[in-house]
Amino acid sequence: MKGFWGTWLRLGVGLGALAFLIARVDMGRAAETLRTADPAWIGLALAVQGLSKTCWVRRWGTLLGVTGTHPGAATLLRLILVGLFFNNFLPSSIGGDVVRGIGLARTGVPRAAAAATVLADRLIGLFTLGIMAALGGLLGAIFWPADGPWVAAAVFALGVVAAIPLVTRPEVLDRIARSRLIPLFGRVAGRIRKLIDRISFLSGRRRAVTRAVALSLGLSACSAVYHWSVGRAIGLPVPLAAFFVIVPTVMLFAALPITLNGLGVRELGFVGLLGAQGVPPSTAAVFAFLAFAGTFGFAIAGGILFLVGGRHADPRDGGAA
Repeated sequence: MKGFWGTWLRLGVGLGALAFLIARVDMGRAAETLRTADPAWIGLALAVQGLSKTCWVRRWGTLLGVTGTHPGAATLLRLILVGLFFNNFLPSSIGGDVVRGIGLARTGVPRAAAAATVLADRLIGLFTLGIMAALGGLLGAIFWPADGPWVAAAVFALGVVAAIPLVTRPEVLDRIARSRLIPLFGRVAGRIRKLIDRISFLSGRRRAVTRAVALSLGLSACSAVYHWSVGRAIGLPVPLAAFFVIVPTVMLFAALPITLNGLGVRELGFVGLLGAQGVPPSTAAVFAFLAFAGTFGFAIAGGILFLVGGRHADPRDGGAA
């Protein structure tokens, strides 16, 4: 019941943030901005989104290679898209990760490898996003000191960057697994211990981890270029370098469990930071919604794949752990 009310509370906060934003938008100006969007730049943005999915497939494939399993790229891409679909329609982005793990296990990959690599994929993604946000925050504090909460963003991001390697060290994982807090999670305590044990498979795999981090940095760079392309489509006078600062900062804060899947936090973040760059709120709001629509299209594609034959990742089967 607690989880039920927590879900509704986060949904309410997200919808409230969107309502707050929409109430302050000049709808006429927003409609005109959207009407005059350059389709060529939108096409480039979608192409970059496709490239980012390639980086994601190769990152996950690298982690799976450590476990000795090698599913095809087409399988991984389908599961990523299906996971994106469930991310947008389940109460948490963790839902999409569970679906990915189940789907991978149902293709013949051992359940332990599926669960471990999905978790590692998530942690490496957060780690590299933290690196990008920390560097972006520091650059923002140097070049645009009055245009955003750069220092706070950098400090938060550095905390993420420091915490993830710490909690994935074998000795730390062992202490967590033996912690007296684990039994408090009741029926899922066993699964938590299994996941903690499985994430240690990366220990000593420096080459694979380095490759995965490099691919993840490429994915983050694609995200910055994607948002810049969307901005160019509607005529934003914001340079590409600024998006390498703004996008990781917004995405890292959107990853906090304040709302469902960053709903509202992401949009308000873009409006606030772009506003500091001189972009009117109405135009910044159109940018935020258009950027989300581009990524949502890939999630819809995942839903179609799931419905027409991608049911390998059926969330009703339970968990991948």
